[in-house]
Amino acid sequence: MDPEFAPLVRALELYVPLRGPGGAALSVHHRGQLVADIAIGTRDRAGAPMEPDTLVMCLSTAKGVTATLLHIVADRGELDLDAPVARYWPEFAQGGKGGITVSELVSHRAGLYAVRPLIDQIEDIYDWPRMVEALARAAPAHAPGRDFGYHAWTFGWLVGELLQRATGASFTDLLRECIAEPLGLEGLYIGLPEHERARVAQTIEWGSTKLGFSTPGGSGRLRRAAGASVEVAGRAARALGLRFDPSDMVGAMLPRGLSSLDLNSPVFLRAVIPSLNGVFDARSLSRLYAALAGGGELDGVRLMSRAAIERARADQNVGLGRVIPFPLRVKMGYHRPISLGLRVSVRGRSKDLGIASADAFGHFGLGGSGAWADPERELGVAVVTNCFAGRLPADLRTVGVCTAAAFAADRRAR
Repeated sequence: MDPEFAPLVRALELYVPLRGPGGAALSVHHRGQLVADIAIGTRDRAGAPMEPDTLVMCLSTAKGVTATLLHIVADRGELDLDAPVARYWPEFAQGGKGGITVSELVSHRAGLYAVRPLIDQIEDIYDWPRMVEALARAAPAHAPGRDFGYHAWTFGWLVGELLQRATGASFTDLLRECIAEPLGLEGLYIGLPEHERARVAQTIEWGSTKLGFSTPGGSGRLRRAAGASVEVAGRAARALGLRFDPSDMVGAMLPRGLSSLDLNSPVFLRAVIPSLNGVFDARSLSRLYAALAGGGELDGVRLMSRAAIERARADQNVGLGRVIPFPLRVKMGYHRPISLGLRVSVRGRSKDLGIASADAFGHFGLGGSGAWADPERELGVAVVTNCFAGRLPADLRTVGVCTAAAFAADRRAR
């Protein structure tokens, strides 16, 4: 490990509990060089150690990988970001969606975030034709392009089907041929192959392997109380003039039967759900984002042009969206990482120490995994974890890693 990046060990320790199972791995590339590659804690409840090449199911971290694949395909001329999605996927024009563009779709501006109306049981998420047909028939929740709502589940089927229609290749083949093979990545999967199952860490989530959200099927009293709480919160948000609507959040984030979804089940891991079941090791994610931080190239391998990256990382929305009450600074399939630090001025030049630059982009998943590129610093960082809470709760842990990585890169650059 480069000495300047040694403080990241302390930041990574916040990911794991003081007692009990859980682990995390962190990989950092700076200026094209691997400068940190560490793992701590356990990969399962039995106490097996987490390793740098351990595969971890990273939930929405997959969206950033899926978005990168789309931008590579577009940069090759097989997809026009300004074209209507229906040019490639004619059935998509149903429900008044004929004018939705590829850029609006990948930027969460299509208004197709509601997943609850699309499925009857959680097992429906494994049926790709069913999900894409339902989305093709769906009507947007708002005028496309005029608002923003995080497509927590639907992003993967929408962007994945678009890619398949535009190229004629399967999503998994595209991921392998466009990203994994050129960069020599041995831990980048959306749709885990059977031969890699032994490398996968056990997801440890609040004492269970299931997401544990309360969904219909619980007591009628609890459902009525939850519904009343959503309505009250919605009225409060509207009174404050916020775009966020709790009912949109429920519709986008909580499909029917979610409480029975086992994140460790073989059927979930091998399914292709490009919005949320990516299985990655930190080293592969870091290497991918190092290429993006380096203008689209790493070790002589060019994934996409600098112009494509400039467009991909441009802000598409600021402020609160309709689904998540947090300013994500959404870009074209990515969002800006969150960090803390100080703004200083040296010789008339302003510098953000420890703060992820305005150019930084990536994607994080519920539970703490995530990866991002910081082109200003030529920094690619990835952290993967199999436990939803450590010495800091859930996603707050990523703030510490983002901050420590930025400070370390600034020190090393000096």
